[in-house]
Amino acid sequence: MSELPKSLLKQKKAIISGPDADKVYQQGSFGELEEGKLVLSDVEILFLLEREKILLYNESEKSFAFPEAVALLSKDDPEMWVRYLLYSDLRRRGYIVKPGYGPKLEYRVYRRGAVVGKEPAKYLVYGLVEGRTIGISELASISNSAKLSKKDLILAVIDRQGEITYYDASEITL
Repeated sequence: MSELPKSLLKQKKAIISGPDADKVYQQGSFGELEEGKLVLSDVEILFLLEREKILLYNESEKSFAFPEAVALLSKDDPEMWVRYLLYSDLRRRGYIVKPGYGPKLEYRVYRRGAVVGKEPAKYLVYGLVEGRTIGISELASISNSAKLSKKDLILAVIDRQGEITYYDASEITL
């Protein structure tokens, strides 16, 4: 059995170098390849850690298991767990997920089987936590952003048990 790829935690990202960078990227278009290194976002780190696809270390060679990584990455981000639940659910459903456009449109989601870089994302996914209110003007702004980027808007409602229900949203006009 080969050893898992090692990733180095730097702030809220992890970096994988060498041949492991391409290996991890090829497993599902994870992260962004930059000058031969793979840079993973916080939710990608957690997803790959939970599935035992990578090892996570800091510069002092301290390793982090999934629960420790969740605590560390959530420290200054109260929405981290909700973002992770949404990311993880989309990945488990077979979609390729990349960061969206700013804080409102959380993720760009490619159709199943898509080749990232050869075709655009099909959806923009916005996560809503059950019980939290959102203004109609904010919803209209999100809808407009999706329309301008020529993507279908999907509203993902996350309930108190972490279950997610997806709604295909039509254009909202005021």
